[in-house]
Amino acid sequence: MHWDRGNIEEPGFCRYAAETMIPLILGLEQELSGIVTSDDIEYIHRARVATRRLRACFSNFSSCFSNRATAEWRDDIKLITRSLGEARDLDVEIEFIESFISSHVQDISDECFLFYNEMESPGNKVVPALLSTKPDASETETPPNKKILLYLSFLNPEGDDKTHETPLTFYPADINRPGLEALLLRFKKRRQEIQPDVVKTINRLEKSRTTESMKTYLHERKVLAELEGSDVNTPYSYEQAFFHIMTALSDFLSYEPWLMEPLMITRHHEMRIAGKKLRYTLESFSGLFECKLKKEIKTFKSLQDILGEMHDCDVWIANLPDIYHKEEERSCEFFGNHSFFTLLKPGFDELLEDRKANRIELFKNLHDYWFSLKEDKFWDQLEEKITTPLHYSFGGLDQISKDKTVSIALISDVHANLPALEAVLNDAKERGVTAVFNAGDSVGYGAFPDEVVSYLRKSNVLSVIGNYDQSVLMKKWKTKKLHSRDKYIAMRYAFRHLSRNNRAYLKNLPKQIKFKLKDKSLLITHGSPDSMTEYLVSETPESRFSEIAKKTNADIIITGHAHLPSITHVDGVWFVNCGSVGRSEDGDPRACYALLTIDPFSIVHIRVPYEITRAIEAIHERHLPESFERILSEGKPLQMVIEPEEKE
Repeated sequence: MHWDRGNIEEPGFCRYAAETMIPLILGLEQELSGIVTSDDIEYIHRARVATRRLRACFSNFSSCFSNRATAEWRDDIKLITRSLGEARDLDVEIEFIESFISSHVQDISDECFLFYNEMESPGNKVVPALLSTKPDASETETPPNKKILLYLSFLNPEGDDKTHETPLTFYPADINRPGLEALLLRFKKRRQEIQPDVVKTINRLEKSRTTESMKTYLHERKVLAELEGSDVNTPYSYEQAFFHIMTALSDFLSYEPWLMEPLMITRHHEMRIAGKKLRYTLESFSGLFECKLKKEIKTFKSLQDILGEMHDCDVWIANLPDIYHKEEERSCEFFGNHSFFTLLKPGFDELLEDRKANRIELFKNLHDYWFSLKEDKFWDQLEEKITTPLHYSFGGLDQISKDKTVSIALISDVHANLPALEAVLNDAKERGVTAVFNAGDSVGYGAFPDEVVSYLRKSNVLSVIGNYDQSVLMKKWKTKKLHSRDKYIAMRYAFRHLSRNNRAYLKNLPKQIKFKLKDKSLLITHGSPDSMTEYLVSETPESRFSEIAKKTNADIIITGHAHLPSITHVDGVWFVNCGSVGRSEDGDPRACYALLTIDPFSIVHIRVPYEITRAIEAIHERHLPESFERILSEGKPLQMVIEPEEKE
């Protein structure tokens, strides 16, 4: 299999991907072998984690793989993850119950012996559980009938049954033990039942030679990159690290409000998943950082442990009542009454109450730990550390601390207008800007979607995704009822004229980016921190600006979406709407962007003339609607230039 250079854009990044993933694959192979040959449950755990790390790598390093090459690999690895999932969950539950019995149940005399098995009685009924005297040492197995009689004698010691020669001796035990032992043996039996399926799945993976194919594929890329002298520490590598980590971090931090709500179980579970994704993303890119992000990964491991234990409690609390009722039905079916189940009930009740209490305690621990991290400015320090890749990706930012004056060009809503983008970036360059930040909506309506995205990437512009970008990638023109035929054409054209690489690039852009420049904290997003489709303009109520200012903890919030330039200062926070580079809607057809200067601080909007004729001719040549031409020439929104009959 040869490297398709048309699909793989960055050899250095793919070399890093190979160097990261090959050890993971080798480790997975070793763990899977251990599952087959050993009873050590840690093999299951480590193998499951390895599959999750690999799946995270497939996502984080997606630009290094073609869909055709990796589709089967992804499916095979996902199948292993699922197969190991139930086995690992049962191992954890069994280990927990054994520990719980050890710490919560008093020891009982060796003279008392608990049998709990599913055995066939003479009437072909299942015996749910049996309690009897310990079998004689010489008797390797007590006959089922005798066990039943012994158990019945225990239930009715004053009865007339004389079937056994010696009286039954029973030593009082902790009342919780029967139910807990019953639960333990049920889980152990289920664990034994699924082991053959686990081994079968592993053998299937081995026969498919999936891991061998993956190693070969990655090794080829590593060797080719080395032959070309491609270093892993490329701007593209750090750009990808920044985007993926920031996206995962933003998602994880969005769950903070639910730390004030102890009963929001679903949200806490989602937070656990988001935390795992963030941890695996940090691990994927840790090799690019000198510190290897060891402190950060360790912290997220601690958070993940608490969230994981909370989830375990939630599972117990949700499932125990169902297990309880099924066990009651089994015993009642066999004995014809609930007498036997009264032996099991205390253990079930004890475990349920313990899990509820533990869940409350864990939530408090999570809450306290989270806000202690916040008080120690852990999140701020992490965000600051994550911006390190920017120093490599966006020329000039690594010199910010040394410069007396920092100028940043703020652009938004290019909307596939290449002539306008070229004019704006040339103007910004002449003004000596340090970097360019883009608030999204790079495609749509214009004739150059692919060219614009490529130009933004080539120019090292730091971008977030916009709502229109997202709609195009999701093919919303197929599912969403659009108000006009022109909007349908705009979305479809943009998608069809984006290369696979540029689609992947847009898809991986974060919804917002937050970092510090000198003493200023900046947040870049398309609409608002709450929604990509919210308009923040001069007419927005001051109360809304104040609400956003309080919860974002940023000095400058940079947005677009409205296509109307504005600057608002509320509660010490600057709100800057960049206007639109490629689709101005305030009646001025010139391109618009904002220039942010730090030390001394200033924000101004700049209008830039560009070759509108070139942009309009391209629209005409590519048979796009005439309304798109008028948008540019008149500087008005689509609904104001579209023909009345087309609005209907």
